[in-house]
Amino acid sequence: MKPLSSPLTVPTDPRDAVLRRPDRGVTLVELLVVLTVLVALGGIVVSTMSRDVRIQTGDGTERSADEIVTLATMQAVRDALLGTSPTDLGFHQDLGRLPRRLGGLIDNLGRVVDSTVVIDPPYDPATKHGWRGPYIVGSGSRYEDRIVSGDGFPTTDPDDEIPAAILQDPAILDAWGKPLVLMQAGTPYARLVSAGPNRVLETDLEDPVDADRGDDLVLFLFSFDPNL
Repeated sequence: MKPLSSPLTVPTDPRDAVLRRPDRGVTLVELLVVLTVLVALGGIVVSTMSRDVRIQTGDGTERSADEIVTLATMQAVRDALLGTSPTDLGFHQDLGRLPRRLGGLIDNLGRVVDSTVVIDPPYDPATKHGWRGPYIVGSGSRYEDRIVSGDGFPTTDPDDEIPAAILQDPAILDAWGKPLVLMQAGTPYARLVSAGPNRVLETDLEDPVDADRGDDLVLFLFSFDPNL
């Protein structure tokens, strides 16, 4: 009879009892998951930091990134209203007036004649008169309760004599997601107003100058003398 083989021994080192698998690299799926998480975390950090950072502008004023973006948007709206040169005309040159509501830059909202809304005619190169919008590219947002929700914003009642906006008007939003508002459109004090960081519109719609504006951002369209 052949001798028995050596007795079965139990490993004393736990590492010897572990089933080892061949070394392998990181799969593409795993790498993509890691990168996605890192990008998401980085975006949160950058977004939080950017809202706290103050940037010095050309006039020496320190502003947040959101304020700078909003002021740039307001400047673009003013250019669309007033034009930038004799060859790049705006709404005011085409129709001889400002729109009754800011959404008139994007949709032809017309004007009120004897309590009736009259849609402006399309631009006629021969007469150099008429609406040839859109004068600015909108974001697709509309003046709605969900983005206005009170907070001092002007009436949306179409029965008012001169509503600053009505529901479903095209809206041009500031960096905080609130619509810009055109105030005092028929006066030398015409101005664009953003509700600012607190999202509450504090500028008085009826006051021509209204120095008490809270954190609203205001851009006057024309030169004027506040003491008039």
